[in-house]
Amino acid sequence: MPLLSRFALAALLVVGLAGPTLAADDTILGEIKVGKYSDVWEVRFGGAAFDTGPASPNHFSGAIINAEVLAPSPDFLAVIGSPRPLLGTEIAISDDPIHVIYGGLNWEAHVTERLYLGFSGGGSWNSSQVTTNSSSGATKNLGSSFLFLLQASIGYDVTEKVTVQAFYNHFSNAYLATKNPGLESVGGRLGVRF
Repeated sequence: MPLLSRFALAALLVVGLAGPTLAADDTILGEIKVGKYSDVWEVRFGGAAFDTGPASPNHFSGAIINAEVLAPSPDFLAVIGSPRPLLGTEIAISDDPIHVIYGGLNWEAHVTERLYLGFSGGGSWNSSQVTTNSSSGATKNLGSSFLFLLQASIGYDVTEKVTVQAFYNHFSNAYLATKNPGLESVGGRLGVRF
């Protein structure tokens, strides 16, 4: 089983097992607090390296602009840890861009009062299924215009309203199509809660 599949399965298992406990006191494993800011809106903005990550070939380079909006978690999602619905985009700044719009659910677990880990899962639409690097001639065929999203992040709350994050986004079709090279980004961003 590929590393990212194991990561996703483990994250979903932890959230699934923690769900009933979270409804009681919003904490698991003592000091870890899941869903600390699940009742607020948040806007995130930052940048990242395009097509850079451990699970895809790095035939393309450049930068991306990343933006996300997270909504408060609806009450019915409390049983799975109060994830917040998210909508995001990655706009590639390169000679051979693939732009992405994505959505899904975001979980966060504060391991200290300010430091937290995040995980998101969902789906995406990309502007191009196939692109060719004009310099090297390498071709990337994503296999579909609609892909799955896995996102991992580590963040630090500067204040209750302002946070900074390092993040990793992975988009792929999970081998539901013949081609599945994946599309990735690694970067940083600033978040503002309101």
